[in-house]
This record gives sequence, C-alpha cells and structure tokens, in this order.
Amino acid sequence: MIFACPIDGTELNDSLVCEKGHTFRIIDSEIYDFLLKDMKSSELLEKIAPIYERIWAPLGMILTAHMSYSKLLKSIANFINGNIVIDVGTGTGKIFDFINCDKCLGVDISLKFLKYLKKKRSKVIAIRSDASNLPIKSNIADGVSSTLVLHMLPNPSFAIKEISRVLKPNGKCSIVVLANTNSIMGRVLAKWWRINLRHYDYYANLLLSNSLKIIERRDLGPWILINCVKTS
Repeated sequence: MIFACPIDGTELNDSLVCEKGHTFRIIDSEIYDFLLKDMKSSELLEKIAPIYERIWAPLGMILTAHMSYSKLLKSIANFINGNIVIDVGTGTGKIFDFINCDKCLGVDISLKFLKYLKKKRSKVIAIRSDASNLPIKSNIADGVSSTLVLHMLPNPSFAIKEISRVLKPNGKCSIVVLANTNSIMGRVLAKWWRINLRHYDYYANLLLSNSLKIIERRDLGPWILINCVKTS
C-alpha cells in the first residue's frame, strides 16, 4: 500500500480505512478520493479541461516561452523517471506519456481533470487530494514533478514540504513555476490569474530548507524550471 491517511499519517488498508478509523472512498471504481474539504480548482481551468492538453497548454507555452509543451514535459520526465513517480497537480496527466514508471501517481483536486486522466491514461493511479496534504507514505517516491501549479497555491511552502516528505533520499523533483523574472508576460499572467508573483529566491529558499538541493535552473520566459535532488 502506497497510501497513508492525510489526517494522522497512519497506514490505510485495502478499504481505505486508516488505523484510527478515518475512511476514504474510491469514485467510479478508479479515482482515490482523499480531499478533506471542499476545494475547487480554477473555474477557467475546469471549463477548458477538454482542450487543455491539446490546445491550451501547448499554445500557451509557445506564446510565453517559445517552447513546445511536449518538449518541456519530456525534459521533466527524463529527469524524474523511476519506479514510483508522482505528478502533483497533474491535470489530464499528459506528462505520463513520457515518464517511465512502474507506479505512476497523478494528484489533482479537480475531479473533472482526473476523469480525463483515467480515460486517456488508465495505468496512472488517479488521486484526488490537496497538494499541501498528500495521502502518500513518506520516503517512497523516486521522482516528483509539479508543472505550472505551485504558483497558483496560496502558500506553496506546504506543497514543497510534502514533495520532500514523499521523496526518497536521492529522489529527484522537478517544478515549473511562474516567477518574477522581470517579464512583462509574467506580470500579465499573474494579474490575469490573480496570483502573487513571487521571486525565484522565494522558491529556492523553500526547496533548500526542505532538503531539496537545486542542481539546475532554466528560465523559460516568465516560467522557471527547477530540478532538485533530495539530500536526506
């Protein structure tokens, strides 16, 4: 069992009941639901879910970073390949078309996106959960990715702490965030999404304080790709 109770951290049985009696469910026999409170993803993202991976994300990446969306995902996949790989904020799970993993876990709060994921990528374990409270055991993942997500969170520090927790020592993580890079496009996107545009140093300090050593930074227009290795 790869799951742990997101409330108390104890192990879950096959019926998704933890040692202290907290009970979770499986939706439509295919989506593990661990969401502890009513959380909604962006209304805009919910509306564009059917075209997100075919049109929205590829077009957006070309226009803002002058880079193919698939090329970006392939680059991340090549870095985090492993036995157990988790994608936090997975959306439709497009990245799993490129990742080599035996157990592939896609985490998102959007039930709509997770249903698309299971329709297109049935081998991926679909998990409905908050990125800041992953229902996954500690120190089990060989790789973790979070692409175009962390900057959308009110407090990314909780999610980064969770990413470090579930990673094995020497496990790898790759994140892509919208950051303050003195990019006009970055400021436009931040205003559009109504998010706080944080500096690279903000994310770098959070990663380092959670035992995630930065080994690569790549600037992609308003986006920054950061590759890390867990040191302990």
